[in-house]
Amino acid sequence: MYIKITIITIFFIIPVLCNPLYAQEKKKEAAKEAPEAVEDQDDQDEKIQEMEQIIRDLQKKVEKKEKEDELENLLKEAEQLSSKQKEEEESVSKRFHSGTRQQQGLNPNISLGGDFFAGVSSTDDPAITEPGDMHYGNNGFYMREMEMAFVSPLDPFTRGKAFICVSEDGVEIEEGYIEWLNLPLNMNLKTGIFAAGFGPLNRYHDHALPQHDRPRALVNYFGLGPLGGTGLASNFLLPRLLWANSSILDFSVIRGGNDISFTSQGKYNLLYIAKWNNYYDLSDNSYLEYNISGVTGKNDTEEEYNSYVGSVGLTYKWAPGDRSKYRTLEWKTEFLYGYREGLSGDEESKGFYSSIQNKLGSRFWIAGRVGYSELPYDNSRYDLDYTLCLDFWQSEFVLLRLQYQYNQRDYNYLNNEGVVANLPSDHSFLVQICWAMGPHKHEAY
Repeated sequence: MYIKITIITIFFIIPVLCNPLYAQEKKKEAAKEAPEAVEDQDDQDEKIQEMEQIIRDLQKKVEKKEKEDELENLLKEAEQLSSKQKEEEESVSKRFHSGTRQQQGLNPNISLGGDFFAGVSSTDDPAITEPGDMHYGNNGFYMREMEMAFVSPLDPFTRGKAFICVSEDGVEIEEGYIEWLNLPLNMNLKTGIFAAGFGPLNRYHDHALPQHDRPRALVNYFGLGPLGGTGLASNFLLPRLLWANSSILDFSVIRGGNDISFTSQGKYNLLYIAKWNNYYDLSDNSYLEYNISGVTGKNDTEEEYNSYVGSVGLTYKWAPGDRSKYRTLEWKTEFLYGYREGLSGDEESKGFYSSIQNKLGSRFWIAGRVGYSELPYDNSRYDLDYTLCLDFWQSEFVLLRLQYQYNQRDYNYLNNEGVVANLPSDHSFLVQICWAMGPHKHEAY
């Protein structure tokens, strides 16, 4: 159809339209010679205009027809795809499926993580270089832990979590608990073995800490591990208080202790822990939260004397929404106060730490920390630490960390020879490598 229209246009219309002056001259001459010729010329012009209109109408009809044909073809293809998909669904629905395949959907998320480090210290005192209750070890290679994690919703109302730690000392249940969600009074309920809600960092596992080790303020009060044990915990979402976007109150009663601030040998050996947390959205890219925590329990095996440790923690985070992959800043700080009753009198102590992390790009972080802590049983002795580290995230499953730390110590200890000695200060360097296999997901700390 397009070819015919083109031929007509080229051989008939264009020569006439391209020579209007010639036509006018011919018309004048014809008018002089014969008036009838002029009338014939006018008729011819009208016919040309009619033919042009016919051609335009034909072009429109052809374009419309082509569009209709294209739409019809698309509808046919869609209908064919729909019928094919329906046949496949019917075919699948008629297939036999083994119950084994369905049971796999009930399996929990299982992951395995490793935490390895190698360190060197300026001292060779075994109280620092050998792993113990207060130090991870140094001047050697150490697998701090291999952690197996099992996480699964048990039903629409509960979920279960278990973290099993394997180290050179043996196998230990780091955490294992069941949690009921969305109970009346905006409450969650937890029972099992868990790290209690206390301060900004207590619930962190070792491999998730912003530095390789826990701040000495926390270690001197609670030991190398978090404050936790076997017990019951409740979590309440409160009405907004003090203009906060979110207010949460935690209560925990656990059977625990580490023979530093709290005994682990008593008949009841119970710790009572509370934490109040307020969260504020400062902008679309930043937030601030503060928490007030406290724990009390017995500090002697006869359970006659109490210890109290209070904490005020602050967390600030800035993560621009359009650049969070490359820029993030996070700051955590905590102030601690301890009060310990004893046969020879009561003892007060205090400590703090402040940690900051800055994201330099998509893979690199730089972090630093400073801390100070008095010993809870002797406030004339103290521990001061400075830490600087560089993190490289090879991927979300592999972390490499280079850390420098200076510890200034002023307290005595009983060495292997049974002699009271002063624990030396030291400089240390270490390389830490953490990796995870599987969907290793933590709760929101």
